[in-house]
Amino acid sequence: MRLDLGYIHIKDIRFGATTSIASGVLTIDRAELVSLLQQEPLFDRVDIELAHPGESCRILRVLDVLEPRYRLNGPNFPGALDGNGLVGDGATRALKNVAVVETDQTAPRSRSLIDMSGPAADFSPIANTHNVVLLPYPKKDVDKNDYRLAVKKAGLKTAVYLAAAAKDLPPDETQVFELPPVAANQGPKDLPRIAYIFPMHSHQHPTQQKETVFYGSNIQGFMPTVVHPNEILDGALMFSYSAFTWFAQNHPVILEIYRRHGKDLWFAGVVLTVAPAVVSEKERNAFLNARLAKEVLNADGILSTKIGGGAVDTDLMMTYTRAEELGMKAALIIMERYPDTGITFVPENVNALVTPGLTRDPITLPAVDRVIGGATLHLDNSNPDNTNPGLAPLPAKQEITVWMGDLVGAISQTGASRLTTYMS
Repeated sequence: MRLDLGYIHIKDIRFGATTSIASGVLTIDRAELVSLLQQEPLFDRVDIELAHPGESCRILRVLDVLEPRYRLNGPNFPGALDGNGLVGDGATRALKNVAVVETDQTAPRSRSLIDMSGPAADFSPIANTHNVVLLPYPKKDVDKNDYRLAVKKAGLKTAVYLAAAAKDLPPDETQVFELPPVAANQGPKDLPRIAYIFPMHSHQHPTQQKETVFYGSNIQGFMPTVVHPNEILDGALMFSYSAFTWFAQNHPVILEIYRRHGKDLWFAGVVLTVAPAVVSEKERNAFLNARLAKEVLNADGILSTKIGGGAVDTDLMMTYTRAEELGMKAALIIMERYPDTGITFVPENVNALVTPGLTRDPITLPAVDRVIGGATLHLDNSNPDNTNPGLAPLPAKQEITVWMGDLVGAISQTGASRLTTYMS
């Protein structure tokens, strides 16, 4: 399977008469895009704003983030936007340095925010992209879950609409991702075969019946499955919560293993899995994760990442242990939530951990000139700013102190963070 990702490097975005790309500038027909999104019957109205790197601007109530993509061969986001089909093979255009930011205008608090300048911009890649911010406002008495699903679909529509402007353009750069079918994916004997065990969701937070996570499925009852890494990069997966879809499209673990493929390791493949809520199911998945990596992908070692909260630490430790029992080396990328507890559960045999940072590190963000997504900011009761524990809304432009985990992309469950933690 071969995926040709053709990158169009965007230097600026602006509103204009037609949606087009010229000389690295993406021009967006605002009225046309609004008209497309307002076809959703749950929306009362849709506003669209632009935010640029370095701007004194804060974006509130972020629901998800996507990179604009358009597939030249086959469906876009199959099962979630277009009809059923497969991705990961063929050619896709991607607008680099641009992100579609979905906001949830029913959110009582802003637990996910983006500051386009100041100290936050050092930690979040989404602070350094030109952002097309969607503000869909729901009609009265609309079910909140249905509304959020509609917002996510609006984000997919926008991502495809914007990238379609590049479908007839030659890419500025093309990156090729290619692995043969599993049965033929045999590398040289002197390179270790590495499989990536990828939990895409934690059922601590159950998916909705109509939610589209993987190829349009709500992944309820999902069992560990071997997938091609190109499928993850090319729109098969939309994160439900605890991570942002931009980091699936630009998955740092998959990209890094691909970068080293054929040099100092061999990419054996991906085991896609979930973190169940029931202990017996966690045990079952750990067995299956390791068995698929060893017996199907013939891996010498595995790398796994975390998705979700503290309970998911157990899933990773079980998978690590089962992998070792089958003779594979194992390593984990696993974020920490609280400074007093760190990682919830670490067996004695687990000795290869990398953390992409601590979510409950405080960071003070300076006042900004402009806010997108609301005039006030409702922080939760655990807010590190003791002068206002979240019991009353704050003016959204003012200086605030929040947790590092509140910054979109600063603590990445897929390992994209610029932070880490060292044991002392």
